[in-house]
Amino acid sequence: MKTSVGAAVLTLLLATALPAQMCEEEVLFDVREGTIEVVHNQTPYNCCAWLGFEVYQEGFSIEIVEWEHLDPPGGCNCVCCFNVSIVIGGLDPGEYTVTLTKRHEGGGSEVLGPWQVTVDGTSDPVLITTYLPCAAGSVHDQTETSWGVIKSQYR
Repeated sequence: MKTSVGAAVLTLLLATALPAQMCEEEVLFDVREGTIEVVHNQTPYNCCAWLGFEVYQEGFSIEIVEWEHLDPPGGCNCVCCFNVSIVIGGLDPGEYTVTLTKRHEGGGSEVLGPWQVTVDGTSDPVLITTYLPCAAGSVHDQTETSWGVIKSQYR
């Protein structure tokens, strides 16, 4: 049985969409005393999405779920590169298996990992999640201007 370590949702006003550019997605880990920070850079999501997070821990297994919520319903007609950071503290020393699942409101999910991460020391329990759209740009799904593209530029 999985136990929810916590969930956090932050809202974000998106900056003006920049010229089209592909996201170069990467997952990095920063391990400190009793703490793992998962840095998920340039992950593509709809430009009009706000992101939510759920973190589950069962023993030395951690599952992180990122999910997008489209606002307005159906989202905008573009994809932006987001930078995500998830800090999980209060972990016992040992080797953890970490997986990351991306869920899209329009359907579908993608599992990244698993990764093996070794934690030394201890820390106080903490769960901090943040995200920002990348300044690198967005990927537009169409060439003609639509209401969704215009609206995303002014959010």
